[in-house]
Amino acid sequence: TSCGHVICEICLQKGKKDECLICRTPCHTLFLSKQTNPDIQSLFMGIDTLCKKYSKEITQISEFQEKHRKHLLAYHRQKTLKLEESLKKVTQQMHQLQCMKPPEQTTQLPFSSTSRNPLSNPSRKQNGYSSCSFHPSHPSTSE
Repeated sequence: TSCGHVICEICLQKGKKDECLICRTPCHTLFLSKQTNPDIQSLFMGIDTLCKKYSKEITQISEFQEKHRKHLLAYHRQKTLKLEESLKKVTQQMHQLQCMKPPEQTTQLPFSSTSRNPLSNPSRKQNGYSSCSFHPSHPSTSE
C-alpha cells in the first residue's frame, strides 16, 4: 500500500477499496507480480539474491568505466606526443631561422618577460653574437 503496509491478496479482498486494512487511512494499492517495476520488486527480494544482482551490475559498470578510461588515456597520450613533436619541430625551425639572420638583424620575440618565453635562453650574453652552432647536413669527409 502507499502507506507502507504489506497485505496478502486474500486479506486485501476482505477490506475496503482504497483504504488500508491495518491503519484505515486512504491509500493506493499495488499488486506484486512479474510485471511490477523492478525497483519495487527488489524491495521484496532476498538479501543474497539482491547482492548477487547488484554485484553483477557493479562489475559490469566498473569494467565499462575501466575500458573507457584506458581508451581516453591512450587518446590523450597520443595527442600529447603529437603536440610535443610539433613543438620540437617549430622550436628547431625558429632556431634555424634565428641562426640564418645576421646578429644586428636579430630581433627579440614579442614577449613581455623572458620568464614567459619558453624559448629564451637567459644564460646567453647579449653581446651581438649569435649562439647558433652550425652542423653540416652531410658528414664531411677528409681527403
